[in-house]
Amino acid sequence: MTLTVASQQQPAAVHPAATEFRRGGQLLIVDFQQHGNSAAYRTFGWSGQEDTYVWTVGGSSGLRLPPAAEAFPLVLDIDFSICVIQPLLTAAVVRVFANGHPIGAARVTGHTRLRCAIPAALVSAGEPIELRLLHPCFVRTDFIDFGVDDRPLALCVYAVCVYPPWLMSAAAQLLPSAPDCVLIQATAPSAVSTAKAGERFVYRFGMTAPDRHPLRNGWRFDHEGNAWANARACYLELPAPPQPGRYVARFDIHPMFIRHVSPNQRISILLAGAVIGQFSVGIETSLSVSLPPELFEPGQVLQFGFAALDGVPMHGFDSAQTPFFLSFILDAIEIRSLPLGRSGLADLRSDDAALSPPVATSERFLEHPVDDLPDAAKDALGVDMAEILRQFESLGDNCSFGLAQRKGGCDVLGLLRFANTPLPKLLTALEDEFLAASDQAQITMRWVPSDPGEFVLSVERYGIRWHSNVFDVSADQSTIFAQQTMRLSYLRRKFYEGLNAGRKIFVISRAEPKKNPIPIPDADELPYWEAAPESLRLAELLPLFLKLNDYGTNTVLYLTRCANGRRSGTVELIAPGIMRGYVDDFVITPDADTKDHAAWLRVAVNAWLLHQGPNASFRNKPAS
Repeated sequence: MTLTVASQQQPAAVHPAATEFRRGGQLLIVDFQQHGNSAAYRTFGWSGQEDTYVWTVGGSSGLRLPPAAEAFPLVLDIDFSICVIQPLLTAAVVRVFANGHPIGAARVTGHTRLRCAIPAALVSAGEPIELRLLHPCFVRTDFIDFGVDDRPLALCVYAVCVYPPWLMSAAAQLLPSAPDCVLIQATAPSAVSTAKAGERFVYRFGMTAPDRHPLRNGWRFDHEGNAWANARACYLELPAPPQPGRYVARFDIHPMFIRHVSPNQRISILLAGAVIGQFSVGIETSLSVSLPPELFEPGQVLQFGFAALDGVPMHGFDSAQTPFFLSFILDAIEIRSLPLGRSGLADLRSDDAALSPPVATSERFLEHPVDDLPDAAKDALGVDMAEILRQFESLGDNCSFGLAQRKGGCDVLGLLRFANTPLPKLLTALEDEFLAASDQAQITMRWVPSDPGEFVLSVERYGIRWHSNVFDVSADQSTIFAQQTMRLSYLRRKFYEGLNAGRKIFVISRAEPKKNPIPIPDADELPYWEAAPESLRLAELLPLFLKLNDYGTNTVLYLTRCANGRRSGTVELIAPGIMRGYVDDFVITPDADTKDHAAWLRVAVNAWLLHQGPNASFRNKPAS
């Protein structure tokens, strides 16, 4: 809860210790001007010095304040402003921690003095005070306007002041606030959640949806009934969840894609005027973002906004009198509550503006050649490489990890080990519990004349294809079909047994190039062209992770290309149960003599090591 008063007034309630008859004490002012003293106290999460302020960047920042002489309560004042781009971007969320304990949180809307009480129990004489600021609503302004600043900006900090409560008047004289500054008296946020774990609210927006939810300004329906964002700023309102708790929202979207014209759409998602996610997407996807509790009241309204900077001007194609700019289709939004034990996921924000920093990193065995790696791992860990690989199960989107397991001496069965599974289709199949995969009426089989040719099974409902490993075109098709469908049914049952047991690390990547049809190809041209796959995002993994954990305590490892100085084979623990691995190439050939699986073995070993640690899952796992 917060209390807002005019900047010239004292807060309605002061710290209880302010009534004590005391004089003197330490008063510290950290000045963030160019010739100020802030550099000595800033620790992480800060941009470069500017004339009169310093920006915090990303989701968190830190200050280390000098030790207090006595263990008395203190008052903390932080003077800052935020990014404001009217009329869409008008707010942000700030949370303050002292020595690891929350002392204040608030929604802010401009130039602010945030005042928090630091209890005496958090102050130790002679020990420094570690301040951590969480600012989950950071923003890349080049996603919202046409500027060029690509920093994930959060708070524009001018000054920080720490003092005993009986020196409040002296502090006000030494640290005058700007005329438009608003004083907010912040209190520590409540951890109470009464939301039912896993409770979901789904809203659909297409004209043909039987439960279509109405939209507000900035939307347009096409002739098929799809809801398009057709303005730079679009808005909608949804009912807020009825109970307090931690929630995530999943957005199912299809971006406008025109080769050489609009390969990606920059989309910023806002709640109550604050940015909660920013993405640059060129494919159909589902994106999950946290809903900060400071931005809505239970039982009231969720006020969403969307900034769509790259909408394609379509009015020139149909001679429309009013300009419109199509950028993406919004299919549905799902609001889902998180159980208290996983509420930490709601504090994660990892999008195209900034990555979430890892909790832990494993980088072992990165220098070992692929032929030496199994023995090196066995000597160091006491576990065979095949046994390590047996702890993993592939979810797709192609066969690379399954081939890496085979080359590493582990040939285990898996429902999706040798399947092509685009992530949105995988989510559809999981929602349906893969029932169609055990129904012969919904499974088709055809001969694919590749090199070598092979029978391939598919379920149109899911958009998933399975390799049969049957390469003889003259074989009896009815017999093969009966054998393969029986096998699929068995693998489906085995898959759900593993989910319920919570034994496996489930691996997923996005390695398959996106095939885009060419309406009128040239004589020597294929009927499609391929675009490089987008790297998987944590926001895309959250719906999958939550679905898998509906059954048991399961871990997900998602693979992405090396970036930001990460070496191939490195694995990061992002949150309990979620790991991110890095590889330099997604291609693995079936040829057993081709040594192209080293990075995948390194990823497996490092993920296995992190999985053994107490922070690697929601519960401790046995060593083997």
